[in-house]
Formats: sequence, C-alpha cells, structure tokens
Amino acid sequence: MPPFLSGIMLEKDYAYPLNPLFYWVSWFIPIIPYGDFSRFGRNAIETGYFIEQVFPLFRTRFISVSDYFDSDKHEGGTGGMEVAFKFIMHEYYSKDLSRKIKSAKQEKMRRGEEVTKNCVYGYRLNSKRQYEIDEPAAKMVQYIFQLYTDGVSIANIQRRLYKEKVPTPAEYKKKIEFPCYIWDKTAILKLLADEQYTGTYVAGKQTSGQVGSKKSVRIPESEWIKIPDHHSAIVDRALFETVQNRKANKPKPAKKPKIGTTERYAGFDNSPLKGKAICGCCGHAMRLSCTKITAFHCDYTRSAIDAECYRLRVGAAELETAVFDMMNEQARVILSNELSGEAEIINDGELRQSTLQDENQRLYEQFALGKISVAEYKAAKVRLDADIERQNRIAARQSEQAIEREHYGTLREIAQSVVGSETLTRPLVDLLIDRVRVFPGGKIEVKWKLSGFGDVLEVVEKI
Repeated sequence: MPPFLSGIMLEKDYAYPLNPLFYWVSWFIPIIPYGDFSRFGRNAIETGYFIEQVFPLFRTRFISVSDYFDSDKHEGGTGGMEVAFKFIMHEYYSKDLSRKIKSAKQEKMRRGEEVTKNCVYGYRLNSKRQYEIDEPAAKMVQYIFQLYTDGVSIANIQRRLYKEKVPTPAEYKKKIEFPCYIWDKTAILKLLADEQYTGTYVAGKQTSGQVGSKKSVRIPESEWIKIPDHHSAIVDRALFETVQNRKANKPKPAKKPKIGTTERYAGFDNSPLKGKAICGCCGHAMRLSCTKITAFHCDYTRSAIDAECYRLRVGAAELETAVFDMMNEQARVILSNELSGEAEIINDGELRQSTLQDENQRLYEQFALGKISVAEYKAAKVRLDADIERQNRIAARQSEQAIEREHYGTLREIAQSVVGSETLTRPLVDLLIDRVRVFPGGKIEVKWKLSGFGDVLEVVEKI
C-alpha cells in the first residue's frame, strides 16, 4: 500500500474493489474512498472544509461510494444542496443518538446499575454486574483508612505502602508482574474521599461537554446520583465520617506567611524546558519547583527510598545551559559539513529517459514492419531494457538527492538560527527537542525531534 494510504482506515462494511491496480494508481493520484459521507465526518462545516480546501490543496480525490460523489466531478465543491443536507442529517442523527445513549445511561444510574467497565478499588463486578467485595483489595482499603484515622500523614502512608510492597490500584487491577508499589498522593486522597466504601452507590460525577468531545465536565456534588445501602460496605459510616472530619480540620501552620511561595517567586517557574524534562529512570515528567533557585524534581519516587531516582534534582539554569550547548554543537557541525553525493547528479536525466523511450518505440516499429529479425529484436531489446533500468535508478537517485538537498537546506537554516541565538528559547525547544531525559549523576540525554539534527554527534552529556 502507498505510504499516504497507510494511516487511512477504510470503511469496513463495504466491499471495495481494492486490487493491486488500485494501489498502483493511488501512488500517483491519491484516492480516499468511503462508504458514505457519515463515515468520513458528521460535521458539515469541518467536512466541507476538507473537501473544498484541504483535498484540492494536496491534489487528493475523495469518493463517497454510496452517495455517488466524486470530488473530481465537482472541482473542489461539496456537491450542492443535496450533499449539504446529507451533512446536516448525519450531524443531527449523531447528536440525537448521543442524547439517547446519555439518557439510557442516566436511567441505569438511577436504578443503581453499573454503566462503566471498571468499579472502584476494593470491589469487583460479578456476572450480573453487581458489586462484590474483593477481599485482598478491601483489606488494603481498610488499612489505609485506619492509618489515616490513627494520625499517619499521607506522605508516611505512601512510604509505608511502598515498604510493605502493596501494589497500587492500577497495578492490582492489571495484575502487573513487576509492580512499582509507588502510591500517588492524589490516589490516596481520592480513596479516602470515596463514599462508595460505605455501601453507597455514587454515579453521575461528570459528563461530556458536547457531542464528540473527549473532555469531561465535572458535575456539582449536589447533582450526583446516590443510593444508600446499595452494596456491602468495606468501611463503616462512623470511620468514614471521622476521616472526612480530620481532612476538613487539618491543623494550620502557627504562623501563616503573608505571601505564599507561589506568589513570592512568581515567574521563576517559567523554563523553556518545562514539560520536556523527564526522569531517565522512572520515565515520569519532572516537576519544576517555584522557588528562588528553580529546579526540576522527580516527585514520583519521593516515597521510594531505595529507588535509583529518589530525590533526583537538577537546576533549571544548569539544564538549560547544557541543552543549549549541545544544540549549538550540533548546529556548528551541520554548518561545517557539506552534502555529499553532488557528483552523482546528472542534469540531463529526464531528456535521457525520453530518448530511451523513443528508441524503444522505434525498435518495436522496425520489428513489426519486418525490417529486423526476431533475434536482432531480442538482442537489441535486452540492451535497451538494461539502459532504461539503469536510467530509472539514476532518476530515482536524483529524486532522493533533491529531497536530501531540500531537507539539508532546512537544517542549515535552523542551525544558523540556533547559532544566532544567545539563550535557549521556547520556540527552539518546541522545534528541535522531543524530550530531555535526566539521570542521576548529572547525566542527560536529548531526543531530537527533527530528523538529521542530533544524528551527527553523541547526545549524552554531563552537567
């Protein structure tokens, strides 16, 4: 299959005549076939924009089989009012179907039925999709509630769970063979605040913002669906209320500062590498501290004392300097090198190909008119085919070299902009860097985003 069709999902419920000839033609004329318009999109504005603007720009032909639509027959248009009405019908059908599904789910929630695939940690769903207590997980829930009731802080609960090698809820459900046992503070607080452990069914906490959107909108707690005594309780109501009261009445510091740390050092947490620095050991994003001496920290293993990246920290200024030095070194090497292979380029390649095709045609005409024998024709044909094949290889190499020269020219322009910069900037980072991996001992590794930039040197450096 041609490369540009490799990422396209064709409609499965329609038998397309996709024979090898179709793919061969598609290599030169991009064709995107769909069963009908609704398979491509249900939004009239967005779908019309692609058909009228995007596809003509890339010289792509769009065909809707069941709608008898071919973009080549409409010169970049959408096909008039008939097609426009189809777009609107598909869009309203999608919205109506979404409302019906949402209404059916709401009705199931009101009846106390589970509408999701998974249930809260500590329970499991039986064959009738009813809550059953999962004994091993339920004991850990009770253990965490009791620890917090006894006055143990969240940080110490994290350390104790890691020390006792208790799998996290995600690791327990997925039955990971080699779990990390690193509990997140947010996960513990969420567990302590979940009313479902008292036997109360809770649903309808969030909903989708709009049809087709993957973003969820949180619903106020007053509008949640709650059904008391819905299933067996893991934690009794008195213990749950005790935990909630302790969380609400957390002791406040004796002397509250006039200005918080975030306000005091506002602007110090703005680094061009923010969101790009990750821990090279655990693979988690590193937090940028908002203090006078800004630094990147690995907070994921803060409860794992024996972890390799425990309390891993690197100064933001030092990391930016090291990355900028590496970037400059790559740029200088690119600017000092010249693209090789220029001597192989033949300027009259297209003319030579045309001449060989004409010779091939004349040879066949001479054979058809009886001017040469079969043996003479075969001998001349073998030599001519070899010349044509050799010229085709040269033409392919010329095309590759043209692409290389264009890409290398772009690399040189970017390298010149890097050398001309005085400091590391966010645009340069977004353009060139995918991520920066930080290891203990000051070792860093940069993964470059742009092909060819970073391939000329070793990308590991110590700070």
